[in-house]
Parts: sequence; C-alpha cells; structure tokens
Amino acid sequence: MNGDNAGTARSDQQDILMAAKAEKVTVRNDLSELQAVYSALESFSRTAGLSDEVRRSMLLVVEELFSNTVSYGYPKGEADEIVVTMALRSRHVELTLTDSGKPFDNSISPDGPVQGEDAESMPVGGLGLFLVHQLAEQVTTKRSGDRNHTIVRLPR
Repeated sequence: MNGDNAGTARSDQQDILMAAKAEKVTVRNDLSELQAVYSALESFSRTAGLSDEVRRSMLLVVEELFSNTVSYGYPKGEADEIVVTMALRSRHVELTLTDSGKPFDNSISPDGPVQGEDAESMPVGGLGLFLVHQLAEQVTTKRSGDRNHTIVRLPR
C-alpha cells in the first residue's frame, strides 16, 4: 500500500466510524411532512455536533430538494414515500434523498444570475437548485430501478 492508498484507507475507516452518526427519516411525498424532516435534521445536527452554518445549509438543501420532488416529481395525488438520510463523514455531511418520482437529474446546476446581478434577481425556477449547488461540495443523482437517489455532500 503506498502513501496515497494509506490515506484513503484511513479516510474510509473514519467514514465507517462516523457513519454511526447517521439518521434516516421516511415521510409521505407531501409538503406538510417537511416539519418531520426538519426535526430529523435538527436531531442529527445536535447529535453530530455540527455548526449552526452546516445545520442551516442542511435545512436549506433538503427543503429545496424535497419541495421540488413533491411539487414536480409526481402526478397530482400520487402517494409515495421519500427517504432522507443524513450521515456524518470525516470531511463532510452526506445527505441522500430517495424517491420514486419522475426521473430528474439534480446534479446539473442551473445557470447562475446574469453577470452584475445577484441570485435574488433570478427568475423563479432553478434558483433553489442553484443555491443547493452553491452550498454543496458535490451533488450526484442516480436512478436505480424506479428510484431516484440524490446525494449531496456538504462541507463540515
């Protein structure tokens, strides 16, 4: 094992140990369920000892992704469950949202504001996902069977 691999192995072991600090909440695909998601995020944040900045980033990221999924991911009235998982890693917090909504790739960041203007001047639609990408180190989306898995890594 060379020096780089030893560092990676240590990081993987740290991630496994820290994954013990993880939490999962399963809710209906209904905006009224956001309070249950917020409660789980707040509990995880306290248990993991996260800073207020990271806690607020988690709340915003999950709110945007959850709201988009509920609002645009399902035909009107279709019931489903959305799973939100939070895990503490050695250098980041990993959030995973899993749903059976329409396929959608959250890993593509919308264009930012026009040069010389701020994000508040952006039109509705795309601003939330743009902010998610601004806060995250990485956003990936996988489709596995009929399930979307959006994974967001936030710096600690």
